[in-house]
Amino acid sequence: MQVMDFRKILFIIAKAAQKGETVEIYYPKTARKKAGWREIEPYSLATDIAPEGEHLVWGEDLLSSGHILNAYTVGSRNKTCHSFILGKIKQARLTGKNFIPRHNWKVEF
Repeated sequence: MQVMDFRKILFIIAKAAQKGETVEIYYPKTARKKAGWREIEPYSLATDIAPEGEHLVWGEDLLSSGHILNAYTVGSRNKTCHSFILGKIKQARLTGKNFIPRHNWKVEF
């Protein structure tokens, strides 16, 4: 699989978040999930996993591949945001599917 440029992935995620749409990301294997495409609702960017991480502002803060994307994985039984390391996301694509933020979470893009 060809890996997309980090900046392009970030732009796709931000574009979807600003429109209130889900995005699909290809993420490697983790302790709980195998590698593959995941449909997510993007919410925010942070310096680290919550609660230690500070929120970052899209378009203002300098973002790096080590920063964290906070997102809900569509279809997950877990009712919390998941943390994805931006630099581990191999590809991203728009879905065109709208979502309503869960649990009064804010979309911060």
